[in-house]
Formats: sequence, structure tokens, C-alpha cells
Amino acid sequence: MYGAIVAKIVIALLVFPVLVHAIFTALTMIMGPMLPTILATAQNWSEILRKGLIGASFLIAVRSSFGVCRRLWPVTQPQTN
Repeated sequence: MYGAIVAKIVIALLVFPVLVHAIFTALTMIMGPMLPTILATAQNWSEILRKGLIGASFLIAVRSSFGVCRRLWPVTQPQTN
């Protein structure tokens, strides 16, 4: 009973934010070196593209982390008497 509650709290408060941070960091590390090449062709759009890349990386990180945490979420079976 309490194990499932503790697992849910750990997933919600620890695993989810850590995964979001890790995925976001990995995406920005991968896309960061490619950004100057993309921005050189855009000229006037460079700031918009940079912010768009950061926003897209964050949204991908949140969605990916949600998918992983949903799989980890413990399901309690209803008890019948």
C-alpha cells in the first residue's frame, strides 16, 4: 500500500525532473554545434531560430520524460472483499 504511494512520489518529484533535465541537456548538446550553421543561412531569423530550438528541445524532453514515467508508474489493483 505505502510502497505504491512512495513510488509515485519518487517518480513525480525525482525521476520526472531529472529525466527532463537530462534529455534537454542532451538535445541542446547535440543541436548546439549545428546551430551556427543553421543561423548563418537565416541571417535575420537567428534569434527566433535559437529560441525555437530551445523551446522545441524542452517540449521533446518533457514529452519523453512523461512517456518513461508513465511506464514506471505503479498500478494498484482494486481489492475485493
